[in-house]
Amino acid sequence: MSSVTLSLRPDTERKLREKAGTAGMTLEDFLRQLAEQAVNGMAGSGATFDRILAPVREGFAESGLSEDEVVAEFKAARTEVWEAARKPKS
Repeated sequence: MSSVTLSLRPDTERKLREKAGTAGMTLEDFLRQLAEQAVNGMAGSGATFDRILAPVREGFAESGLSEDEVVAEFKAARTEVWEAARKPKS
């Protein structure tokens, strides 16, 4: 494999790390997955849910979390997003 160095705004890096964590992945694995999806056209019409979710499933399997723990993580994230969306904007 080859390496690539990216310069990201701090806010962008923080958001990517959050998304990676939610998927049970490291930032590096999450970015690798995004890059592979981009070059393989997985976001296009030929992608199946099974193919799209395979890296996420792998990340959860590697995390060692139980199914109940994964469900709890998703519920917590969903609640956090819902509450943030309901807060009045300043």
